[in-house]
Amino acid sequence: MASFIFRGRAQLAVDVEKLWISYDLTMDDTTGQWKKLGSIVLCQIHTDRMIHDGVYRDELLTEVDSLWLSPDGVVGLVDEQAILQAHHRLHPTRTIGTTEKHRTYLPHRLLSFGFTSHYDAMVEHFGAAPMGCAAEDIIVECDEIISLGQLGGGVQVRRGDRIIDLVDAEVAKPCIPFTRYLLGDQLTSEDNVAPHRAFLDDGMRGFIVGLAEHTEPVDIAVGDEFWIRA
Repeated sequence: MASFIFRGRAQLAVDVEKLWISYDLTMDDTTGQWKKLGSIVLCQIHTDRMIHDGVYRDELLTEVDSLWLSPDGVVGLVDEQAILQAHHRLHPTRTIGTTEKHRTYLPHRLLSFGFTSHYDAMVEHFGAAPMGCAAEDIIVECDEIISLGQLGGGVQVRRGDRIIDLVDAEVAKPCIPFTRYLLGDQLTSEDNVAPHRAFLDDGMRGFIVGLAEHTEPVDIAVGDEFWIRA
């Protein structure tokens, strides 16, 4: 019997014996309509809310071997141990969250992703930006800056002849604490933060998508290919 483990201020164990179901997806015949952007180079989860007392905390990020996606949310797998991502429907913050925002599960905001090219731009702007520090679930190796408009036709993660469809892409909005984190000054005024926060908007800080019509768990791992509709 496997268990979900929550790492943070509480723990939650859930029987997931039925979770690990073999799930095959058949590639469609529209390959020519799609463009490969690159391959996944990092999978990670955050095990608790990233902001505590107004401060962005990157130590809550955990690199994982793979991510399992289901309509309930994202689970990270490390050495055969399953760890709930903070936004998972069964995560303790969904029941003990201090605000309605924290208690609300949003299945259309299931998975977040960013690009190495965006991190290159953030390093140039801020001087430093550790890969994955924006808490995206996956990072894709890419040479270009990607806009929301390029993702509107759909996103796919491919491994061989298996396809996972991701839909309803939206921008992951940058918050003030994260911008202050990149500036290296948690006390700088909101007026000083504003232009840097604007730089991080429009997808520079990443994107969020939902899982299209997959009712059984599917996995994503480093090396999987990331495609968009051309």
